Amino acid sequence: MTTEPNTAPFEAFYQGSSNHAVIMLPGLCGSELEMGVVPRLLRQSQHTLAIPRIPGYSAHTGLTGFASWVDYVDHLVVDLLKTHLSVSLVGLSMGATLALAVAEQNEQIESVVLLSTVLAFDGWAMSWYHPLLSVAYSLGFRNWHYMEKEPFGVKNPDLRRRIQRSVEANKVSELGAAHLPARHLYESAGLAKHVIKNLKNIHANLLIIHSIDDETASPKNVDIILELAKSEIKKVIWLGNCYHMITVDNEREIVANETSNFINQMHEQSLLLEKMMLKNPELVIKLRER
Repeated sequence: MTTEPNTAPFEAFYQGSSNHAVIMLPGLCGSELEMGVVPRLLRQSQHTLAIPRIPGYSAHTGLTGFASWVDYVDHLVVDLLKTHLSVSLVGLSMGATLALAVAEQNEQIESVVLLSTVLAFDGWAMSWYHPLLSVAYSLGFRNWHYMEKEPFGVKNPDLRRRIQRSVEANKVSELGAAHLPARHLYESAGLAKHVIKNLKNIHANLLIIHSIDDETASPKNVDIILELAKSEIKKVIWLGNCYHMITVDNEREIVANETSNFINQMHEQSLLLEKMMLKNPELVIKLRER
């Protein structure tokens, strides 16, 4: 019988019956709300769903180095594989970058869904001085925060207005933190560099969904992944009517459905291969050599 782990380290946890687990990683200092309806669709497919509270990465959990973020999620993958046949990762924004870092060091991960991956803050709305923030931090200027501003990652005008009012009233947006501490940004930049350096170690199947108008991370971020990752399956979906927060913006239904469908397809493929291997191991070897 599958036992449910202690839910204290989780922002959300659902025990499914499909024998497949999905770890969801919101953006830096983000929340479950950022993921839109994606968690609901995954629960409907009866996958175990875990949104971990990562020390130093998740909101209100202190400050730690990016290596500890990677190790924390990697340990969760190992724990889930003790009670599940397979594990997938779904990451949004810097959560997608973190998902890549985990997949680079753990080849047991079945598939990874990358939503608005950030390997470089090079979108059209980024300030000209943003690349200099890490330099300022390394020089000792560390008592500052980076404030979120228009368009807050969303193209939808109604949602943007609600976020604007929330930020002005509470200094927090509807989706999570409205400002990021200097240490978090510095560590996220280090994480991105680490991921680019090790993309050649990625073998998990990838679904990449990205907006062509992403104001935070340009389409060049996707090009880097496609060029360097060694995954057998690298599926890309381009969106044309949203900005960075694609899980809650105008094309959120496409994002949710494509994410759920991809994970289901990869899991079904994995189950089929397992059955084939049990019946005829030599046939599986021949198929893999094609």
